[in-house]
Amino acid sequence: MKYIIAIGIFQALLAAVLLLRSRYRKNADDLLISLVVCIGLHLSIKFFIFTFVEDQQVLNMMNTFIGFCYIPLLYLYTLKTIRPELVAASKWYLFIPFFIGAIGYFSTVCVLTVTSPKAYLVLYWYNTISLYTLLPLDIIVSGGIIYLAITKLPRNSQEKILIIQLASLFLGIGLLSVLFLIFSSSMLSLNYLSRSIIYTLLVVITIRIITYKYGAIIEPVSADVDNDFLLSAGDSNILPEISNQMNSLTESNLDMEDILDEKKKILQPQKRREILSHSEMFKILLKLEKAMEKEHYYMESDLTLDKLAKLSSLSKYHISETLNHFVHKPFYTFINEYRIEHVKRNLKKLSEKNISINILELAYEAGFNSKSSFNRYFKEITTYTPREYISLIMTDALTS
Repeated sequence: MKYIIAIGIFQALLAAVLLLRSRYRKNADDLLISLVVCIGLHLSIKFFIFTFVEDQQVLNMMNTFIGFCYIPLLYLYTLKTIRPELVAASKWYLFIPFFIGAIGYFSTVCVLTVTSPKAYLVLYWYNTISLYTLLPLDIIVSGGIIYLAITKLPRNSQEKILIIQLASLFLGIGLLSVLFLIFSSSMLSLNYLSRSIIYTLLVVITIRIITYKYGAIIEPVSADVDNDFLLSAGDSNILPEISNQMNSLTESNLDMEDILDEKKKILQPQKRREILSHSEMFKILLKLEKAMEKEHYYMESDLTLDKLAKLSSLSKYHISETLNHFVHKPFYTFINEYRIEHVKRNLKKLSEKNISINILELAYEAGFNSKSSFNRYFKEITTYTPREYISLIMTDALTS
């Protein structure tokens, strides 16, 4: 069993690091990070107990209070996915069982440490109360999470699939625990088997979270406008209408990026089969990120998919497929994220040195070729307007 626990600790640590280092982390992903950290901490405590504790009563009965965190975190992740504006801290009361369990756990540890004559009685009641509280909560709330995901999230979305699978795994842990609880009184060997299966399922949960972020199970998305607009023969009658709309867009002084974004709204591209494997797309993404960070290709205002392909020695089709099917972002969003980060770094440096700021000059230096495009992407990526962001960093500089 210790080998299973050790693998689980490694997987939880790996999942947390990958999620933390991901440039494409969403706000809701912080709850996934908390979940895998809790799993890692839970398994670490168990590893310590099974390695250094010899008391058979403790080995057989000592439940870990961290289990009270799993379902609330998954429930909050579900709510945050449904309503991104939700402030997770506002649901703090969901963790009341966790805090009560922590008090009970550490109180029991203290009693066991001082070798009180009633230590095993305290251990028995802690284990009984925590177990008969945790199992019904896990089973009932897991079912509720599955119902929420099915009814409130878009059909076949990655998040919906992930939530249903994780909730099903936790539901399975709860149901298996009930079954083992019923039969373990007559078959003591089941205690060891039940714990091994539960720890294995926790390992599966961490692996599933890793595959969610790194492409083992990723749904196809619509392709980039530069390369993947595929119209069926039945769509030919809308071409004149599209042409008229694009002409009107061109005449309204919009920059090329705005026009491309409007093209995505006008056309609905057909999905196509992925050509690259997910491991190949991951390698291409790493090469693109390295090129951006070291060569700063994003600072070229005339950067296009063709030009980036030549500079990075990659196929433009492979870049397009990687961005759309692996990163889930169109080309210009990917590039402009680097440009916005470049502007933010310079804004912070200038504010720290108390130097006057020309935000438009910084935008052009980063690679933007129009004020409207910069303002739009800045708001989209940071949730602040440039002026609001400058005020924010100025306030931080004064208070620090």
